[in-house]
Amino acid sequence: MNKKKLRRYLQELRYIVPTLYFNFHYLPWRQAIKLPIVLYRPHLLACKGKVRIEPRDGRIRHGMIRMGFRRVSIYPNNGVTWDNHGGTVIFRGNCILGNDSSVSFGPKSTVDIGDGFRNYAGLKLASYHRITFHHHVILGWSCLCMDTNFHSLYDMEKKEHLPAYGPIEIGEYNWFGAGCKVMHSVTTPEHCTWGMGTIITRGCVKKPYCLMGGSPVQVLRENVKNSMGDSLHNIENND
Repeated sequence: MNKKKLRRYLQELRYIVPTLYFNFHYLPWRQAIKLPIVLYRPHLLACKGKVRIEPRDGRIRHGMIRMGFRRVSIYPNNGVTWDNHGGTVIFRGNCILGNDSSVSFGPKSTVDIGDGFRNYAGLKLASYHRITFHHHVILGWSCLCMDTNFHSLYDMEKKEHLPAYGPIEIGEYNWFGAGCKVMHSVTTPEHCTWGMGTIITRGCVKKPYCLMGGSPVQVLRENVKNSMGDSLHNIENND
């Protein structure tokens, strides 16, 4: 066993108790026994709702979903915070959720995470409606994704509250630079790259194979795609 594999094994072993609890709490026995979800430094605030693993190839593998492991040294080694108040989370394959990340799910939320999902540090995700990530989506450091703003505005003329939530659907092979913010009611096309710090709101341009950025969002360059996309289907469990 090389040093890298030994270090990974020791990290997994250190938090084997919460990993066992999480798998057998959420998954059917035939899946849970393989420990497909591995946790590092987990903060399990609420473990209600459901978790389903439905990989495209039908294979359940140990460690195919890894949450909290430190991948970026400049971020605190805080692991991952899980706060599920009744939502449903679906994993379609390999998933990496890095250190110093937090995810929160409301009682009626659904979050569908495609194969090859990656975030190495600092993701903040809040879902109280619905978020869909199609296959091979990369969220850079310190990204924020919210399908609700929690506080609606009141239209004084119409005497009604304006919607404060809406579904998010992220197309496959989307790559978001560090510090991007994805707000509610957003749909993105496939093969889009979003510049660092971009705030993506509804009404943004919907053109595939583009580099997007600016405020308001605009097309910075057309006929481009991120260079990592073609290899994401080969993600290894120790990546």
